[in-house]
Amino acid sequence: MRCRKILVGFILCLCLVIVLLLGLKSLADRRYYNGYDPALPLNPTASVPEAVEKSITSFGRPFEARYRRQRIEFNARPGERVPAVLTLPMDAAEPVPVIILLHGSHQEKEFVEQICTPFNEAGFAMVCYDQYMRGERRVRGNPLRIALAFRERTWKTVHDTRRLIDYLQTRPDIAADRIYLVGASYGAITGTAVLAQEKRIRAAVLVVGGGNLRLLAQAPEVRREVPGWLLPLAGSLLQFLIGVADPVRHAPRIAGIPVLMQNGSKDSVVIPKSGEALFAALPEPKEIRWYPIDHPDREEKGEEVIKMLAEGLQWLQEQDAKRR
Repeated sequence: MRCRKILVGFILCLCLVIVLLLGLKSLADRRYYNGYDPALPLNPTASVPEAVEKSITSFGRPFEARYRRQRIEFNARPGERVPAVLTLPMDAAEPVPVIILLHGSHQEKEFVEQICTPFNEAGFAMVCYDQYMRGERRVRGNPLRIALAFRERTWKTVHDTRRLIDYLQTRPDIAADRIYLVGASYGAITGTAVLAQEKRIRAAVLVVGGGNLRLLAQAPEVRREVPGWLLPLAGSLLQFLIGVADPVRHAPRIAGIPVLMQNGSKDSVVIPKSGEALFAALPEPKEIRWYPIDHPDREEKGEEVIKMLAEGLQWLQEQDAKRR
């Protein structure tokens, strides 16, 4: 009888702890995106722009890079600096529009230099910062520390992008009312939440992005990376950890910002069903274009990826023409 009472007491305590933890998780989710403060000092630094003219290879295709490069830094929060690479047209006699590039989950700020030349030659500046956990902001530690950082990364990406816009609007060489966004893969997923909260962005291209975390967890590449015993729980765990950041939750709040989605019909990372789920959740004006490719960093036909980028640039030029 005594053992039974101990067992019942233990179960009740365990249930109480679970309820308490779920309550704390719910409270944390409600406050997840709180904290952005445009009044905080940016304390920006910027290097002297340097001309870049060299041959490079991007998506397996050689071409000539030509732009001016500048390293910038700014405060996202007290004590937390965000480093970025800004590329500018070689010649610009007046303030230029700017494209914020949100890189993929495994990329870093320097990725912008692989794709910026056509955008710079079309008259846009382009800027990309190291997202939390990447590049100069890499996080190291035990699995719990990494899991917590992964949860923080999504809200920090939203805040950091908004702080970057605060900085860009202080620059006389940037047209403050012509700010655009290109989000690639993870950057498209987090970029959806950015668009929901940041109305200074005039239009956006979401490249190989998707929504519905349970669908994202079904991707072949995810299933290859996750241990077999964990597969049945992968979607639920992802939903529990960062369900608050699921793009389909934020998409309806983007009303009024034109969005172009570009997705791969053979994508093994962001499966087509996930792309369709995000597109369905987006309000007008919106458009989706499909390309016969896998995820760009796994695609052997680099010309299709370059074609996709070129079409994204053309679409942004059309959007910017309305604001000149």
